[in-house]
Amino acid sequence: MFEKEIDRLINKSRGQHYSLFESYNIRSLKNVIEKELLKKNRLYICFPEKLEEVFQKYYFAKSIFRIRIMLVFGIIIYLLFGIADFILFPHIHTELWSIRSFTIFILIPFILYVFLSKDHFKVYTAYCFISVIAGLSIVGMMFVISPLEAQVYYAGIFLVIFFVYTVSGIPFIYSSISSLVIILVYLLVDLYFLRSDYKYLISNLFFLGSANIIGMIGGYILEYYIRKDFLSSLKIYLDKNELEELTGRLKTLSEHDELTDLANRRKLKGFFERELKRAVRENFPISVLMIDIDYFKDYNDSYGHLKGDLILKEIGDTIKKHTRRPTDIASRWGGEEFVVVFSNIDEQKAVVLAGDIHADILSKKIPHKSSPFKQITVSIGGYSKIPDNTRSIDEFISRADKALYEAKIKGRNRIVMYGSQV
Repeated sequence: MFEKEIDRLINKSRGQHYSLFESYNIRSLKNVIEKELLKKNRLYICFPEKLEEVFQKYYFAKSIFRIRIMLVFGIIIYLLFGIADFILFPHIHTELWSIRSFTIFILIPFILYVFLSKDHFKVYTAYCFISVIAGLSIVGMMFVISPLEAQVYYAGIFLVIFFVYTVSGIPFIYSSISSLVIILVYLLVDLYFLRSDYKYLISNLFFLGSANIIGMIGGYILEYYIRKDFLSSLKIYLDKNELEELTGRLKTLSEHDELTDLANRRKLKGFFERELKRAVRENFPISVLMIDIDYFKDYNDSYGHLKGDLILKEIGDTIKKHTRRPTDIASRWGGEEFVVVFSNIDEQKAVVLAGDIHADILSKKIPHKSSPFKQITVSIGGYSKIPDNTRSIDEFISRADKALYEAKIKGRNRIVMYGSQV
């Protein structure tokens, strides 16, 4: 029921809706949710500490707009009853209006706080105070009116209690406390100041008490099922996110080389196929570089495979720095070989890019005692062509591989493009 709302509040929040999960361990939170869902027929409506914090943040973000709108609506209704002051008690309507005006005046800071604050506890507390003061102002009006006629405004207390329990939007515990305080104060004022006939007093307390009990039961049931649906929806949401995250990781693993984090052959071929079709359609060149680490087997024999793996990763990172555009890709072809594809790059630019990669690797001056160059070097073969419908991925790779072979034949640590030494 609330899954879409949870998703909206978390991922598409407006400024006042902060992330629900920013400070929580999702795995431990899921464990708490699962334990809560296993509890059957419990009577209390309170979650363990961390989960309760999440619920309160969710409920506040979900309800704050309603809370503010209903507060404005309640204030308007409260002021409109000033018309009844004038009609029913024209001789004291000034005193009654003074009470209403004074009530609104002292509540202004709390009303503003409800509209400006993002702290749910403080907003609910301010709302409770507003409700209690509104109820007390009605008791105050009853005190101004003669005891026999005071019962006319007794219904106003009912309206406040009804408002708090039904449309205010505040949680069950806050609405219950507000209503109980209003009833208690009414009882004290009536006993010590209004001194209503005991029949009125008993009747009023009976109806007020019944209204409060009904309101508490209704509020409790509503929040109980809100919390229950929240748990189920939140678990579904977290499970879905966890599955999406796992799927993303699996996709990354299936398309990337685990050691270097570059694209693997599968990712490269998919990318290459799309760019090849686009190049044919838009008539632009594609350049392919095949890069091989010179004397890498000797490096492994001299330094060990663990250091060899570190070299592969470092060379891979260096190559990747030169594929900055979305239409470039760097991949590990296998062993110590890497393939780079530059879309919409002609031969001249490809030679410059190959030179940049070569120079960048040489600048690292990684020792290699078994190499005649005494440091890690690479040989690069390249092929650049505007493809047509007869060209294939394999052809580009094969031509680049032949250029790489020629670079090795000519002594390694060099770049060959179309059989031309650079």
